[in-house]
Formats: sequence, structure tokens, C-alpha cells
Amino acid sequence: MKITLGELAKATGGELEGDANYVVESGASLAEAGPKDVAFLENPKYAAQVSASKAGCVFLPKEAKGKLQGGPANRIWTHEPKWGFAYILQDIEARQNPKPAPGVSPKADVHPEARLGRDVSIGAFTVVEAGAMVGDGTVLGPQVYLGRNAKVGKECRIYPQVVIREDCVVGDRCIIHSGTVVGSDGYGYATDMKTGQHRKVPQVGNVVLENDVEIGSNVSIDRGNTGPTKIGAGTKIDNLVQLGHNVQTGRNCLIVSHVGIAGSTKLGNQVTLAGQVGIAGHLTIGDGAIVTAQTGVMTDLAPKAIVFGTPSRPHREAMKLQALFNRLPELFDTVKELSKSREGTHAG
Repeated sequence: MKITLGELAKATGGELEGDANYVVESGASLAEAGPKDVAFLENPKYAAQVSASKAGCVFLPKEAKGKLQGGPANRIWTHEPKWGFAYILQDIEARQNPKPAPGVSPKADVHPEARLGRDVSIGAFTVVEAGAMVGDGTVLGPQVYLGRNAKVGKECRIYPQVVIREDCVVGDRCIIHSGTVVGSDGYGYATDMKTGQHRKVPQVGNVVLENDVEIGSNVSIDRGNTGPTKIGAGTKIDNLVQLGHNVQTGRNCLIVSHVGIAGSTKLGNQVTLAGQVGIAGHLTIGDGAIVTAQTGVMTDLAPKAIVFGTPSRPHREAMKLQALFNRLPELFDTVKELSKSREGTHAG
């Protein structure tokens, strides 16, 4: 990719300070960028790296204008530096990971009753069962399994070794990374109180991914017991996440690695679950709630709540308790001394 800074600023909606005819070719971090690279600053914590950067151009936050000294002479000021930087990365990705040409590999197994849209690409050893549907422009990589009557929408990218089980639905422009299983059986058992035997409860629902969902690698999304497990439009799920049966997420949620959500819990819109969060079943998490890393949620959360700890507490309260916890040895010694003093007074 070769693009002038004038073209780049126009394409990203930024305000250019510098040479509009200067040509850049790639993107890199502030520390590693060279004269032909574009870098960006998003977190003010790393502002000192700008002055030392050798980048040909740097995307900077507009609110920092007039506050940053030194560094690259070419600057693009924008409210979203990382978004501007992503414009460069999109081209790099397209070159490194080009979309396969349309066509069905002779090594794939596509049932005659499956329906394929226009310009679909299906890789070697992929299986598409009877009644399955694949939308226009979608890519199913090698070794993908698409179950009976499953549906994948338009312009999706399904990477190798993804399993999409029977009757599940994937919307348009979805991305699913390798090793993920959509529609595995929900964890449902009935225990015989006389024998202690666990009897499997059939899981006859499905999973529905709405448009523009991205699922990381090695994620398990269980099908509903009855009815769907549903992932709302624009939601992004990191690697190694487990969603139980009949979980519902709203739109544009962010679910980070190692999160586990038990069955029938409902997330509102734009909920953020940080790494290693655990959420009990049959709860409601309000719109815009933020659950910080390693938090265990046992009760419903109000909209825009910010919580931490196990069990979860309001973030400010949890931080105060953590500070007090760190002082427990000191407080214990104080109480011990007071107790001794009191005993001495009584003895006298």
C-alpha cells in the first residue's frame, strides 16, 4: 500500500498537520515505526513515546493538540486515533490474508440439498449438510462443518475447523475464528433422586448470531434448551469464552477472554465483560454495565453499573474494601495491643 498523507487524512476524517504529499506504506507501533510507517497514540500514558518515534506520520487525539512536543512532523489529529490507524492495517490484512477465490474445493463434501449463494468459497474437507444455506460472498475455510439446516449469511469469514451445528443461524458479515463451536449441546441434566444418576435433557434449541458479530478462537456457544441462544448485532467475543444455553446478549457487547456465562442470563446493549469474569445463571445485566476482570456476578446488575470482586460490588466500594483488606495485619496488631492494655488495666 502506498498512500499520501493528504489521501489518508481525507479517508479517515482527520486533520493533517504536515506534508500532504508525503507517502506512507505501512503501520507500526510508536517504538518500532520507521519513516514509511504510520503509528498512533491513544493512551496519554504513552505520550512520551511520540517525541522519540521515527514514524513518518502519527495519528494523535485532537484533545492533545498543542500539548505534545517533538516527534514526527507529520501528524493527523482525530477523535479516534486507533480507528484511523486501522485504515492502514485493513490493507495489510488484505495482503497477508487475502479472501480466497470463489469456488468449491473438489475435496469438500457439499450435500446436493445445500444452497450456496453467489461467489461462495468452500475449502478442502469442509462438510455442508443437507438444507444448509451459505450467503453470497461468504468464505468457509478448510475443515469447516456446517450442520443440517444451518444458515450462514452474506460476506462472512468462517476460518478453518469451525463447527456450526444443525439449525444454527449466522447473520451477515460475521467472523468466526478457528476451533469455535456454535451450537454445542447445552449443559442440561436431571438427577434421579433415588439412584443419583444424571439423565441428559435434550437440547433442541439453536444459536442465532446477528449481523456483524465476531467470535474468537476456541469459543463454545451452547444451543438453547428450547428456543435460541442469541448474540446481538455487533457483539465481539474474545478467545476461550463459554456461553451457556439460552444466554442472550444485546447489541455491541464486548466479552473478553476466559469469560463464562451460565444459562439463561441476559445482557443488555453495550455491556463489557473483562477477562475471567464469571456470571451466574438467570441474571439480567443492564445496558452499559462494566464488569471488571476476575469478577464473579451473583445478582442482577443495574444499567451502567461498574463492579469488581467476588461477589461483585460497586467498583468504588470494592476498591475501598481491598485497601482495608491490605491493612488487616496492621489493624490486627493494633487490636491485639489494645486488648493487652485493657487486660492490664483490669488486672491492676
